[in-house]
Amino acid sequence: MREHPDPEEVQPHNKRRKKMNEEASPSWSGLPDEVVVSCMARVSRLDLAALSLVSKRHRTLVASPELCRTRSLIGCTEASLYVCLRILPDPTPRWFVLTGDRCLRPIPSHPCLATESSSFVVVDWGIYVIGGIINGDPTSDVLFLDCFSKTWRRVPSMKMARVSPSASFVEGKVYVFGGCRVEDVDDSSNWAEIFDPKTQTWCRYITTPKMALNLIQIVVIEEEKKVYAVDEDDQSFNFLPSEGTFWRSGKKDSMLGSRNDWCVIGKLLFCRGTRGRILWCQPDELDWKEVKGLEELQLHLSGFRYIFSYIFIGDQRPTKTIVKYDISKLSSNSAGNIVVFWNAHLADSESMGLWSAEISVERREGGEIWGKIEWSNAVFNLGPLSDSYSVNVLFSASVRV
Repeated sequence: MREHPDPEEVQPHNKRRKKMNEEASPSWSGLPDEVVVSCMARVSRLDLAALSLVSKRHRTLVASPELCRTRSLIGCTEASLYVCLRILPDPTPRWFVLTGDRCLRPIPSHPCLATESSSFVVVDWGIYVIGGIINGDPTSDVLFLDCFSKTWRRVPSMKMARVSPSASFVEGKVYVFGGCRVEDVDDSSNWAEIFDPKTQTWCRYITTPKMALNLIQIVVIEEEKKVYAVDEDDQSFNFLPSEGTFWRSGKKDSMLGSRNDWCVIGKLLFCRGTRGRILWCQPDELDWKEVKGLEELQLHLSGFRYIFSYIFIGDQRPTKTIVKYDISKLSSNSAGNIVVFWNAHLADSESMGLWSAEISVERREGGEIWGKIEWSNAVFNLGPLSDSYSVNVLFSASVRV
């Protein structure tokens, strides 16, 4: 009959086996944070979410700016399209991310977001929301949406309160122009400010000329590190931050009142016109031309339609809603394609929907730009027309996280 082993003999054996297992699968607990971050940066976002549940240290490192910065340096980021909507009658902006199945998924919004007239700038893995109107007054508040962790934080406020300022990110800094109150414009040093994301500080940009008007369109040509802008009088400007120069280019927009939502793809400018048209031009010429090959899109985005909601209350007549079929927002994504949004009445229903399409562009022989619809889909259901819902796309941009 086999005797049971002495517990004192088994214990050393178990200790040796435990020690061998620990040596075979080493823990990160003894490694410096820099080494752990370097390892974690190569993990997918889905796996990082699981790692954040392991321990408090893992959770802290997953949410750290160092991890995002390392992922960017080694090219392990993925692009997502972030969209800000105002869905009336609620005036509070709401934020969404476009998922792989072409639907807008809500993400947390900050309770202190300005209800209107903010500006937006993508910097690294997040979005700065600058200025706007809160409780009817201009604000100098600035918020930052960390698109990696889907969290918000306040950053230092601007020196001046601004409404619908023009903002751009170039050469590592955020440049904000205009949007000041009338009494503040008399001092030209108030017209522009610079924000340094690394030091989280603002300073006035005093080398710009005194501007009587605000800039209504502003874009950055990354390859040239140059900013192009047009003011409310359709005068065009060039701005070169590296030299601190800001000057009128002498060119006037060739299609007055017909261009909005400027964006850059390569070295060309694109914008939305009217009746579903998308326009393009050379930055130094501002001679807008139509993108060819999008007749199918324009067929759906021309004119408007009356929708009647037959809900009677007493002697009240049916509610009539005007549905305008036109592009409401245009932007570019990380693939170098155009993304457009528009409102549409969903067929065979009393519901409105927000639609989106991604359009690739190419330059063909003869110099014309042609577009091709890569996909088109209803990305958000607004509900019955009888609820008087309507949506404004305030912002959309691609962010790599």
